[in-house]
Amino acid sequence: MTVDSNESNSRIVSRRTFVAVTGATLGAGLAGCLGDDPQNGDQGDESADFTVFASMPAVWDFIRQTAGDQMEAIDLVPVGEHGHDWDPRTDVVEQMDDADGFVYLRDFAAWQDDAADQLERRDDVVVIEASEGIEFFDSPAEDDDEHWWMDPVECQTGVENIADGLAEIDPDNADTYEANTEAFNDELQDLHEEFEEIVERATLESLVVATHDSFQWWNRRYGVDIYSPVGTSPDDAASPGDVEEIENLIEAEGIEYVLYDVGEPGRLAESLATEVDAEILPLSPVETQLDGTPEVDTGLEMEPDWGYVDHFQEINFPTLEQALQTE
Repeated sequence: MTVDSNESNSRIVSRRTFVAVTGATLGAGLAGCLGDDPQNGDQGDESADFTVFASMPAVWDFIRQTAGDQMEAIDLVPVGEHGHDWDPRTDVVEQMDDADGFVYLRDFAAWQDDAADQLERRDDVVVIEASEGIEFFDSPAEDDDEHWWMDPVECQTGVENIADGLAEIDPDNADTYEANTEAFNDELQDLHEEFEEIVERATLESLVVATHDSFQWWNRRYGVDIYSPVGTSPDDAASPGDVEEIENLIEAEGIEYVLYDVGEPGRLAESLATEVDAEILPLSPVETQLDGTPEVDTGLEMEPDWGYVDHFQEINFPTLEQALQTE
C-alpha cells in the first residue's frame, strides 16, 4: 500500500509505552517532530537516556523488547508504509542526528545499507547489523533470501545481535539487556514450537500468497511449500502465465484460501480468489504496521503498536490454521 509520507506517522515506542507521532514529514526532520501530537494521550519514556532507530517494524519491536525502558526505539518506517517498499528522503541520516544507535537489515533495502555506511563514520553512533551471523539461503523465491525474521528461531540470533549493540551503547545496563533478550527469546521459542504444532496438524502442505513472497523461510524451517505468482519485492508484477500456473495448482491441491500481505494492495489476491472460488486470508511479514483494517478487509483490526509476537498470534497463526486445513 502506498501512503503519502506527509500523511504517515512515525512510531516512538519504549517496551511499555506507546506514542505515535503525527504531523511533519520525515523530510522536515524526524528529530524535530518527536513527541509532538501523539495519537493517544500517553507520553513517551522521557527518562530514557538513549535513542535507537530501527529500519523496519520487526526490527523496531526487537529493539524495544531488548531495551525495555532503558532506551527509546524509533521506527523510521511510518505507520501504513511497507518496510520493504518504503524509501526515505535522501536526508534520512541527518534525521537521525540524535541517534545513539541504528539497527538495520543487510541487503534488505539499499537505503538501509547506505545509511549504515554513513553512520559508521560517526563515533557517536553504534551501527548494529541485526543479520550478523545469519546465513541467507537460495530459496525458491530468490537467491540469498534475506527474510530471516520470518523464522522465530533465526530471530533469536538477530535479537542477540541487537542486545550486544545496546550493551555497547550503554554498558552499565548490559545485564538488563541480556535478561530482556533471554526472556524475549523464550517467547520466540514458544512461537516456534506453536508453529511446529500447527504444521503437525496440517492436512495440506502448500500455501498460495498473491503478494510479494516473504515467507520462504517457513519452507526451510517447517516444510510448508509457499507458492506466489509475485517475486520477493512489492514492486514485482505477476505475469499471466504465472497466474495461470497458480490457478492450476490451487485446483490440483484443493487449496481453499488465497493469502495476501496485509501491507500491500490486494487486487491480485481478490481476482485470483474469485477465479478459483477461494476465500482470502491475511498474512504478515511484520514489515508493515497499520492502525485499523488492511486494504482487503477480512475483519482484521490491527493496532500500530503490535509487536512481532502479536503479528504471529493475531494474523499468521489463525490464517495458517485455516489455510493448512489443520485437524
